[in-house]
Order: sequence, then structure tokens, then C-alpha cells
Amino acid sequence: MTTLPRGPVLFATLVLAYLLPGLVGHDPWKTEDATGIGIVHQMLEHGRWIVPYLAGEAYLEHGPFHFWVAALTAKMFGLVLAPHDGARLASGVMMAAMLAFVHLAGRELYGRTAGISAVLALLGCLGLLVHAHETLGDISMLAGQALAWYGIALAPRKPLRAGWLLGAGLVVAGLSKGVPAVAAPLAVALAAPLVSSAWRRREYLMNLIPALLMLLALWGGWLVLAENRSGGFALAWWQANAAQFAVPPAAVLGYWGQTLAWALWPAWPLALWTLWEGRRREAVPGTRMLIAAVAASFGVLVFLDDPREVYALPLLVPLALLAGAGVPSLRRGADNALAWFGALSAGLLGALMWLGWFAMMTGYPPTIARNFAKLEPGHVPQFSWTVLAVALAFTLGWLWLILRGERSVFRGVSFWAAGITLLWGLATTLILSWVDYGKSYRTVAQALKKSIPADTRCIESRGLGEAQRAVFDYHAEVVTLRLERDAEARCSVLLVQAREGDSDNIGPEWKLLWEGRRPRDRERFRLYQRQP
Repeated sequence: MTTLPRGPVLFATLVLAYLLPGLVGHDPWKTEDATGIGIVHQMLEHGRWIVPYLAGEAYLEHGPFHFWVAALTAKMFGLVLAPHDGARLASGVMMAAMLAFVHLAGRELYGRTAGISAVLALLGCLGLLVHAHETLGDISMLAGQALAWYGIALAPRKPLRAGWLLGAGLVVAGLSKGVPAVAAPLAVALAAPLVSSAWRRREYLMNLIPALLMLLALWGGWLVLAENRSGGFALAWWQANAAQFAVPPAAVLGYWGQTLAWALWPAWPLALWTLWEGRRREAVPGTRMLIAAVAASFGVLVFLDDPREVYALPLLVPLALLAGAGVPSLRRGADNALAWFGALSAGLLGALMWLGWFAMMTGYPPTIARNFAKLEPGHVPQFSWTVLAVALAFTLGWLWLILRGERSVFRGVSFWAAGITLLWGLATTLILSWVDYGKSYRTVAQALKKSIPADTRCIESRGLGEAQRAVFDYHAEVVTLRLERDAEARCSVLLVQAREGDSDNIGPEWKLLWEGRRPRDRERFRLYQRQP
């Protein structure tokens, strides 16, 4: 029997079991992962290292930092892994760094126990799970923000070291995601003396200077290099960053209310418990700082244009740190409810995944086997001893944790994080090939490539999404001139993306060469050639 999860080996095993599955073994999917792979592909194949490019166009929504790391990991593991798998390893590296900084920040603010529980609360957050395994600049942004929060937390005790850590975190966050990534940490760092007397010291204020200088020097240095490489980039980059902010309509608050309720679970109820439990005594400096961090992060979130669920990621770190502070004082009934809700949910869903895998392999029960075949027509299941062994290891490890663990202050968050890890492990082993078959664009891209006339010099496109542009470039080296950006393009070949049943509304001079789509997907692609 063990006290959860004080054993360093057990804790590290849980973290690795969360981080590693899903990084390799599948094609880029139509998510932010495909966009990231497309940017890395442009770096590796076309040498576009300074300014991120996507399918031949400068990409201004992200900085280059995460894609630098991803390109390096793709090169390092190029002999054993496909480029997209090697690139995703960068997300594992940056996630590990982020978790380490969260642990250090929690320990600095509240003690060792809070550092561990903050990491466990973060691993259990539903909104982090998929994004943590994508080639996504937001993951490096989170690592940079976690380092910045740790720098602020450390400042009352070691202001000189804290200043350099804060500066490094701001640089990483800024070079990963631009102005929105540094707005909240920078605002809290500057306002910290107003939040608590712990930061109201001359040493802290003096050590903000090297942090700001580091940010300006390295961020500015990158912009200078990018401007020299591509004239007008700095102004375009600034305009693109400024355009991300807008006054939100009232409906945005409703969207974020629904999204944050599940994406930040279980960090937000645990954070509320921290505040409720400490309501009768004066708030400790760390709690005040984290309240300011949550408020600043939410303020940035609300004013971002075109709200998307991935934009909620910056809220995770300060909320998880607040949650970690409240875990040790959680009432036994609430802790048991979280523990057994997590265990029963994971057990039920895990059993359904095993049943679905068994049905695909054997055809029994026939109803379930037919449903899987209907959802992804054409998929041919293939048995793998390796997949079976890894899935069994996840299942037996989870059962051991549930059945053998003694009661401890970590029990609720441990069971929940372990359940999330089990489900992710089974999804990325037992049913990964089935999911990949439906989400990969490889066969569509290769069919498109074969249908392009041999003498084609350029291809126009209309309605082609970012992810599709990325995967067509990656899988088939098909790069188009978008009519949305250049209405004067006069190519002999046109590629149109639209939903099934929609008319392409093109003139009679165009002849249809090819039509394709992924199985069970409502989006379809049509390739036309202009007739003389």
C-alpha cells in the first residue's frame, strides 16, 4: 500500500503516462496540430526559420519559438520517427517544463504539498488533455507563463533570480503567441506591489528592470531579424496582434461560461474551495497574487476576438495553483466524491473502449462492430500485440492505483488525474488507428496530387482552411494561391473546398478534374482546370 502520490516514482510515472501517449503514431489531424505541423514543414523543407510560414504564406498568429523546438526534435529523431511525430515530441518537452514550473510555483507559494496537488489538478483539466499532445504554440506559451508566474512567486524571497526567471518566461511566452501571451503576466508583475506588501520592496522593483530589458531585447531582436528577412513584417505582425483584441458582444460571456465550466474542471471548483476555506482569515500573499493572475488572464481572454476553446489555456496555470492550495483542506466527503466520480467514470468509459476494440477485432458483439464500421467506412482493423500490451499496462496500472492506494490528501485529484490518463492511454492505443483513419488527410492529399495536370504552374484555391492548406503542403507539397488573399490570381487550376451539397458557383470555363473527401466528412474538395 502507498500513500498517494508521495512516492516520487509513482508521481513521475503518472506524469509520463499522461504526457507520452498520443505524441506519435498518427498523422496530423484537422486541428491546431495540422497547422503546427505545416509550419514546421516549411522550416525544415524551405528554411523559413525566422518568420513562421504556413503553406507559403507568413503566419502571424503565432511566434516561432515552439516551432523552432518542434523542428529540432523532428531533426533529432528523424531516423526513427516521421517528421510529424518527431515535431510533436516538442509538446511533450514543453509540457514537462510547464508542469515543473507549476510544481515549483506551488511549492514556493504554499509548500511542497500544494506543488504536487497543483500538478495533479492541472493534469485532470479536461481542456488541456488534447492540446497537450498537439504541435501547438500555446503549449510553449503555457511553459513561458508558468515560468513567469514562478518568477513572480519567488520574488519576495530571491528577487534577483526571480527577475531573470520572469524575463525568460515572458520571452518564451511572447515568442510563442505574441502580445496576448505576455499581457496578463506582465500586468500582474507590474501590479504586484499593489496586491501585497510581500512584493512592495525596492529589490523587487529593481529586478523588474532586467526582466523588461530581456523581453524587449530578445523579442525586439527577433522582430528586427524578421523585418530584414521580410520587409514590412514588423508592422504586419503588430497589426495582426492588435486585431486579436476587440470589444466583446454579450454573447461571448455566455460562450465562455459554458466552455470554461468543462475545460477548467476540476481546477475551478477546487480553486473556489481555496477561497471559501480561507474567507475568515486574511488572504496570504500568494493567494492575492493568484487572484490577480486569474483576473488578468480572464480579462485578456474576454477581449480576444473570435473566441475559441484553446484560448482558455492561460487560465489553467493560475487556477491550478489556487486549486493546489485548497486540496489539503478539502472535506472528506468532497474528496471522496471527486475520487469515486473519477474512478467510476474512467472505469465505465475505459470498459466501453475495451469492448469497442474487442468488437472491431472479432466482430462480436455484431451491433457494436457494425456501428464502428459505419462511423468510419473502409477502415480495416489490424491486431497488434504492442497495442494490446500497452493498453493492458495502462489498465492494470490504473486498477492498482485505485485498489491499493491509501487515503491521503491527494486521493481525489490523484484518482481523477489517473482516470483521465487511463482514458487517454486507451484512446491512443486501442482505437487510435480507427480515429486516425477518419481524421487523416493523407489519402485525400495524395489523390489530389495525382489529379493535378503535369504542366500546372500554379493552383488557385477558394475556401481552403488553414489545417487543409497545411496538410496538403505536408503530405503532397500542394501549395495554393488563395483567392481570398489575391483576387487577381489567374492560375489554370482551381481547388475549391466547400460543404457537401453546396454549389461551387464557378463559370463554364472550368472543367472538373477530381473530387474527394475524407470518409464520413461533410467537407469535400473539387479540382478544376480552366479550359482554353
